[in-house]
Amino acid sequence: MTGIFLGTFVFALLSAFVLTRYVRDFATAHGWVAVPTQERHLHSSPLPRLGGVAIYVSFSCCMVLAALWALYNPRMHAVFSLRTLATILVPASLIFLLGVYDDIRGVGPYVKFSVQGIAATMLFLGGLRIVNIPVLFGDHRLPWIVGWAFTVLWVLAITNAFNLIDGLDGLAAGSALFSTMVVFVVALLNGPTLVTVMTIALAGAILGFLRFNFNPATIFLGDSGSLFIGFVLSALALKGAQKAPTIVAVAIPIVSFGLPILETALSIVRRLISGRPIFTADREHIHHKLLQNGMTHRQVVILLYGVSAIFAMLSLFLLPTGSSLWDWCWSSWVPESGSACSI
Repeated sequence: MTGIFLGTFVFALLSAFVLTRYVRDFATAHGWVAVPTQERHLHSSPLPRLGGVAIYVSFSCCMVLAALWALYNPRMHAVFSLRTLATILVPASLIFLLGVYDDIRGVGPYVKFSVQGIAATMLFLGGLRIVNIPVLFGDHRLPWIVGWAFTVLWVLAITNAFNLIDGLDGLAAGSALFSTMVVFVVALLNGPTLVTVMTIALAGAILGFLRFNFNPATIFLGDSGSLFIGFVLSALALKGAQKAPTIVAVAIPIVSFGLPILETALSIVRRLISGRPIFTADREHIHHKLLQNGMTHRQVVILLYGVSAIFAMLSLFLLPTGSSLWDWCWSSWVPESGSACSI
């Protein structure tokens, strides 16, 4: 499986790298750019916002190739569920199309939340759902309507959290990369599954795009990218949590998405206290405050990368002792027979 993971990652990285350059030039030629007309905008020249197109196409191509490979490879077929792939990719495509339309035409917040709610419901109907919350309700299974409400709330929160921190070059994509790798590691510890293939493909696509999005960026992630990445991560966290203990299933995703969740919570509280609508944009985000304190654009991004990395490491410490990262590494590379084995 190691070769499959590596091949998927490299293909996603290279295809996203090539596609991002093409999408950037195509969007610029057609005038699909973000013009710095508002005070909260930090760029000084018009830049294309459709970076998510390259990530989506690269990720989708990887999934199609992996699905075709699974059809002719019994070993791959055992861990690759086409049904689960469709359950995630179909609503994710809906979210992506919503983001593309918003990047080009603009969409109001109520339309966004309505479409996201429909996509989240599709996940719920496909079996990716929150069935209990042990911290609040113990081990009791939630009624379906309550589980549906929490599932929709989780998907909307994570989807829009990554969109909310997309205010600096490379910030949302870099933070998502750390979160993606956590989901990959957790899924891998539970045994190679579709989630491991999807997360490594998403990580490669993000990294290939990040070459053009890091400061000074030549293309923005856009809603087509931030909403798509956030939605896929929320779905993969739901899927990956199905094999994990209940406490771990709740805690690890929340901690690994720590930066966007923290930013979202602070933004909501700040706007409620000031009496402003929750959907109002402002220059009071964490990255804006750091810039106002004299830090450069790159310094802020690198600092927040560090924060994301800390959250990622903290989430891995929540793994059960019997499934810790160190136990897994030792058993994978130093088995009792004394010879190395593949993952």
